[in-house]
Amino acid sequence: MRFVGVLLGLAMGSILWAQGVPRASIAYDAERDAYYIADELVVGLEPDAPTALAQQAMLWVGNLRDLQMSLQAGVVRIETGLNPDSVREFLQSLPGVRYVERNYLAFACNTPNDPLFTQQWGLAKIQATQAWANWQPQRTVYIAILDTGIDATHPDLSQKMRRHSNGSIYGYNAIHNTSNAHDVHGHGTHCAGIAAAHTHNGVGIAGVAAWNANLASTHTAVQLMPVKVLNDQGYGTFADIARGITWAADNGAHIISLSLGGTTGTQQLQDAVNYAWNRGCLVVAAAGNNGSNAPFYPAYYPNALAVAATDPSDTLTSFSQYGSWVDIAAPGEAILSTVPGGGYERWSGTSMACPHVAGAAALLWSAAPSLSNQQIRNALENNADPYQPYWFGGIGEGKGRLNLARALQAALQMENTPSVSQLSLSASSVQAGGTVRGTVTLNRAAGAGGAVVQLSSSNPNLAWCAPAITIPQGQTTGVFTIATNASGMGSVTFTASAGGVSRSASLQVVSPFRVQS
Repeated sequence: MRFVGVLLGLAMGSILWAQGVPRASIAYDAERDAYYIADELVVGLEPDAPTALAQQAMLWVGNLRDLQMSLQAGVVRIETGLNPDSVREFLQSLPGVRYVERNYLAFACNTPNDPLFTQQWGLAKIQATQAWANWQPQRTVYIAILDTGIDATHPDLSQKMRRHSNGSIYGYNAIHNTSNAHDVHGHGTHCAGIAAAHTHNGVGIAGVAAWNANLASTHTAVQLMPVKVLNDQGYGTFADIARGITWAADNGAHIISLSLGGTTGTQQLQDAVNYAWNRGCLVVAAAGNNGSNAPFYPAYYPNALAVAATDPSDTLTSFSQYGSWVDIAAPGEAILSTVPGGGYERWSGTSMACPHVAGAAALLWSAAPSLSNQQIRNALENNADPYQPYWFGGIGEGKGRLNLARALQAALQMENTPSVSQLSLSASSVQAGGTVRGTVTLNRAAGAGGAVVQLSSSNPNLAWCAPAITIPQGQTTGVFTIATNASGMGSVTFTASAGGVSRSASLQVVSPFRVQS
């Protein structure tokens, strides 16, 4: 029992940390579907644990807090720079250590107190409450609602609006080039409530990007930006929509929600969608309500996430567009949400499905801020639930109806997995038969076991490299060699992929008599 005295001394030495240091980062354990404190371990000891050895071990790996003498256990805070998995293995190998485990988190089993929450079938279908219980936002994410505007005075929306320092609404009227984006029609207000209504405020409904019972400030983690591109009669020009998209992308929007569209496209509109995507935004668009597989724009564009609508039985609605170009589905029939003047109504359409996905994307991105727009999109699409196609229709192969809980798990797992941030070559051109060095850079250090990066060549007969490299634990860069055909010339593209992200670089193989660098 002398070991308890050692633990107490170490705990006293770390008392300043326990009282004054900000909350540690939270990590996700995919195998157990649980969250834990990333830099803490719980260590339990046998009654006769060797005192000197245990004391030395604790001094090596960190400080101790939260001593529980009756349980012969304590929480070790791991020193910065040490790998938690390696520390865990080291401590578990010591004589007298009964167990070493992660410091997992528990959550209150609450549901929001919004009186109309039980009437929101869509939230139950996408497993919103399960996602909310595990949601730990790390930053504020902005959703730009490009529509008829938003009634920012609505009691379920007023606290969810992005505002300037003087309290005015951070919005834009693309029709009149002003800051007045007030909604008279109602469509934009309805979409805004679906995505991010103020949740657990005792009023009305809950939004998709909503709330965690244990974190009082989560209602500010996702904020709305009204961008008026449709007039008070509910229609607008593609030119104004394009202007609204670029304004949102230039003014900090992370998600651009487009519950609108038409049966033809324009180059300007596609350029605007591409502009937003290339600036890191995720563009979410309604697939249309014509009940056919005909393209609907801007949802049809590759850099837009096209959203079909499902009903309470998980069937594609009769009005929804469908086809291989549609990326995901979400609840879109009889959806209860906010309308101007403080009221609530049930509306149907892919317009209602779209903000379900926009709100989901915002929730994911606030919890996993290092992910790219492509990674957020992948998390949403690749973790959807199957649904029953309407008649012979359907959406993209392998796609389905939004599952917020599973998408959040996937995003958090990607957040903790290194991905490729850059691929560079030592030269842009090389003599035929020569070699070039490639360098892969990760967005974070490789974890235990290293990070495997897949490599590929667009023309392996002309230039080639190893199919993969492993970047060692603790490192962020890895190198590989590109060899070239002595009798070939031309252009080849190399791609490096890891963590759901790919980066490419081009190489020109030239005649031995001419070199360009």
